[in-house]
Amino acid sequence: MNIKFYGTRGSIPVPERGFMDFGGNTSCVRLTLARGQIIIFDAGTGIRQLGKDMIASSHEQLDLDSIPIVLSHTHWDHVQGFPFFGPAYDPTRKFTITICGKDCLCSDLEGVFEAQMQADFFPVPLREMGAEFIFWQPDFSEYTGPLGNHWRFLRHNHPGGAYSYRFTEGDKTVVYCTDIEHGDGIDERVVELAKDADLLLHDAQYTPAELKEKKGWGHSSWEQAIEVATRAGVKQLALIHHDPEHDDQFLTAVEKECQREFSDCFMAREGQEIEL
Repeated sequence: MNIKFYGTRGSIPVPERGFMDFGGNTSCVRLTLARGQIIIFDAGTGIRQLGKDMIASSHEQLDLDSIPIVLSHTHWDHVQGFPFFGPAYDPTRKFTITICGKDCLCSDLEGVFEAQMQADFFPVPLREMGAEFIFWQPDFSEYTGPLGNHWRFLRHNHPGGAYSYRFTEGDKTVVYCTDIEHGDGIDERVVELAKDADLLLHDAQYTPAELKEKKGWGHSSWEQAIEVATRAGVKQLALIHHDPEHDDQFLTAVEKECQREFSDCFMAREGQEIEL
């Protein structure tokens, strides 16, 4: 399994000098499985480059049905790149856009995508892009895919609701947990979801000091991410959803501090790949 980061920034893109080492694009991560199938987590502005890479590499539609775009939630920084995702204009392609889990507050996922591409905001309507889109909002907490890979879903605390995902293929497990606010204590359900994962991608937007001033904003500190990773016994921790005010110099310093607490962790960088 290969993991590549296409968007590591939270809240808003930061296309500025001093932010390029860690990247300025908002949330998007690609998983490539053993047989070449891909799974896309979130559709922030990073999905634009992902689409360009798919086209440049002549990526074939190898999935049995379609390529899944799995959303943590529909806040703008997690969907705003979709209108610029080149493969979505290819009529030979098929995508399943989904939020998976119990009690989803997003009642009309298709409507969210249609709204951001209506004429007031974008010149091409959703259904005129070209590719086939399926919108899927299953109301369950586990799922086994047609190739035998296994999913678990968890709704966690974030304004409007958001979801964490645990994905297992063979003996390798990745957990994607962004836009989560643990509150006064670590959410034990997240620790259980991440148990023994090979790689945990966890929101670390704030420093511990910033977190005290940002209660109710829906995010975590790097300290909380490390506590989850330590208690869950994960092998490697990727800190994601970098604050738009945190430049490369700041994140480099924080990364060193984090690695003193949890040696197998890193601040995710745009373009970085991890092989499991």
